[in-house]
Amino acid sequence: MLTLHTPTLEELSFRQSLLSDEQTMSYNARWGGTISFSRDRWKGWYDRWVAHPQGKRFYAYLHSEKDGFVGETGCHLDEDGRWIVDIIVHSRFRGRGYGTQGLALLCEQCRKMGCTVIYDDIAKDNPSLSLFLKQGFCAVETTDDAVIVRKYL
Repeated sequence: MLTLHTPTLEELSFRQSLLSDEQTMSYNARWGGTISFSRDRWKGWYDRWVAHPQGKRFYAYLHSEKDGFVGETGCHLDEDGRWIVDIIVHSRFRGRGYGTQGLALLCEQCRKMGCTVIYDDIAKDNPSLSLFLKQGFCAVETTDDAVIVRKYL
């Protein structure tokens, strides 16, 4: 069973390892690949995303009873007033249904927050595009780099 887990500040070590894993972040190659998330950034990031999201953000780990932390998910309100969702499953846990379960959990969380429409921008060559489409998202725009998907909740 997969659940959403609000991390503690110390548990951000998982996020650090997730973002620094080349295979996990290969989908992000067009935008720089891995992302540095050094410990000196944790407190400020944690305060903004977890401790004091001000109704503009949500963040949680994907936690499996069997495998522990397997990924992360979240959403935020962008400057255009759109809710943008995000999900990353660690490469070593892909192909086990965690992406499907995690996206369903995220959509439910967004409903609880009062979101009626959610979006994501997915690299054209990212295999997760099919996951989003299977979960009821539809492509609404295509750019040179990405496909913008939308789902009405």
